Amino acid sequence: MRINLHTHTYRCHHASDVSDRLYIENAISAGFETLGFSEHIPCPFPDGHESSYRLFKRDIDDYFNTLRQLKEEYKNDINILVGFEVEYYPKYFNDMVNFVAPYKPEYFILGQHFTYNEEDGQYCAIKTDSYNCLKNYVDNALAGIETGKFTYLCHPDLINFTGDKKLYVDEMTRLCVGAKQHNLPLEFNFHGWRLHRHYPCSEFFKIAAQVGNDVVLGCDAHSPEAIITDDTESDALKLLGELGIKPLEIFPV
Repeated sequence: MRINLHTHTYRCHHASDVSDRLYIENAISAGFETLGFSEHIPCPFPDGHESSYRLFKRDIDDYFNTLRQLKEEYKNDINILVGFEVEYYPKYFNDMVNFVAPYKPEYFILGQHFTYNEEDGQYCAIKTDSYNCLKNYVDNALAGIETGKFTYLCHPDLINFTGDKKLYVDEMTRLCVGAKQHNLPLEFNFHGWRLHRHYPCSEFFKIAAQVGNDVVLGCDAHSPEAIITDDTESDALKLLGELGIKPLEIFPV
C-alpha cells in the first residue's frame, strides 16, 4: 500500500484531538508515498446550521493553511494532498462543491452516509430491511459517480441491509456495474474492518470481483495509529486475494 487518500483530523469532531503532523509522520514510517487528507466537507445548509460530524465552515482556512504548510515542510519525504470526503446530496451537492472551490481542493472521494439528503434521508449504517432504503442508497451513489468529480467510492458497502439477499445482490451489482462503467474504484475500508463493523462486507466484494471493479485500500484514519496498517492490510489482502482481487497500489488522483 503506497497511497492513502482517506484521512480525517480533529476538525471533524469525531477523530483524535491531535496534531496533523502525527498522521504524516506515521505515514512516512509506514512507507506511504502519498497521504491524502479528506475531511468531511462543510455543507452550507440554508438555515445556517452545521453538521456535528463535519468540518465547520469557520475551520476551513485552518484546514488548508495548516496542511499546505506541512505539505511544503515534508515535500522531500512524502506527497501530501488536501481534499474532502463528500456525500452526494441532491439538494446541496453543487453548493458544497462551490463553497470549497476557492480553496482548490486536490481531490474528492465519495462517501454516501445518507439516502437523499442529510435532513430528510436515512443514515445508511443503521440496520434496515427496507428495499427503498437500499435502492435510494444505490441511486444516490450512482448519481454522485456520474458527476465525474470523484477519485473513488469509499466504504461502498456502508448500507446495512438485512432484507432479502437477492435484492442486495441485484442492487449492489447495479452499483458495481455503474462504478465500473465510469472507471471509479471501490474502497476496502480499514476503519470498518478494525472496529468489526458490518463493512467491509465479503458478499459485496464477491460481487465486485464478478463485475471486475478496481479496488483500492483506504485507512479511513481517525487517529494517527490507524495509518500504521500492518495486520489490517494483511487481512484485506488475504480476503481480497481469495476473491481474485488485487488492489491498486497507485491510482490517479
